[in-house]
Amino acid sequence: MLVYTDNTDYAEGILDQKPNWKKTGQKLLNKNIQSLAKKLIRNNTFFMGEINRSDSWKHLFILEYSPVSQYDILIKISQSEAELPGGILCMAGSGNLFHGFKDRPWMSLPGNIHLSAYLSPNQRIEHFASGFIILSAVSVIQTIDSIKELAGKASVKWVNDIIIDSKKVCGVLAFTQTRGDVVTGAVLGIGLNIEITPQIPPGRFNPVAASLFDFVTERNYCSQKIILDRLINILDDNYQQLLKNKYSILLKYYQDRSFVIGKRVKVFTDISTEQSKEIAQGKVTGIGDNLELLIKGWDHPITGGRLIIEDRINH
Repeated sequence: MLVYTDNTDYAEGILDQKPNWKKTGQKLLNKNIQSLAKKLIRNNTFFMGEINRSDSWKHLFILEYSPVSQYDILIKISQSEAELPGGILCMAGSGNLFHGFKDRPWMSLPGNIHLSAYLSPNQRIEHFASGFIILSAVSVIQTIDSIKELAGKASVKWVNDIIIDSKKVCGVLAFTQTRGDVVTGAVLGIGLNIEITPQIPPGRFNPVAASLFDFVTERNYCSQKIILDRLINILDDNYQQLLKNKYSILLKYYQDRSFVIGKRVKVFTDISTEQSKEIAQGKVTGIGDNLELLIKGWDHPITGGRLIIEDRINH
């Protein structure tokens, strides 16, 4: 995998291997990656190195600070550059203009993971619209499970928040492009709080924020470097499941780790907090094949909205 950075000290701090760095510039890169490099790395000269990996990842951009959303840049470049290769990872230590679902602001802090990925399946993928959200969410939960003190503690709050003890530690995003029934590209976004907890006042729909460090005593086993390496390994493993049409395996994992099944909830329209209107309420009985929310007493599934947990009925 080729690694690109404007700060080798920072990059080596989060990599499990040390590349043999050499100075380079956009014009010296392969043409299929030049446009992306120009958007992500503003310096004319930066560093490139290579590390050995046996997975699907081919390019990794590492910035200590990104002035723009790498997720948004990947979407724009993938829409305009037909030759953009799959297997791209973008990691930022912190940055500006980062956002979550529906462009809601996401506070990025040093010590946490802000990861974006570009994949180019170029094949049919069943339930692709929900499949890549599930891919990201399940991969994060499995990564957290790999930490002994946190095994089994993370769950997913419909539809894309990862929580521990009712506190949000992660949000995931996914964007897909299709041509007919073929998925030509997918961009994933993962914001995972590792070391620093954002000081965000909880809102009507938002749980209290937390970081993984809030829940562990052995922090050496839960560092940014360790979690990043495990996360990208698990992401690739689960991506291979999607490519092999094993969506149902990932869906079941998502369902089994749902925070909302069995609980009483209220669902509101997904607009500004002041104008949100209640559209459904009741006990959640399940999550559908396309991540629909199934609520007891409602004859149709809920496909979108913002959710409030009313109680904690066990299921």
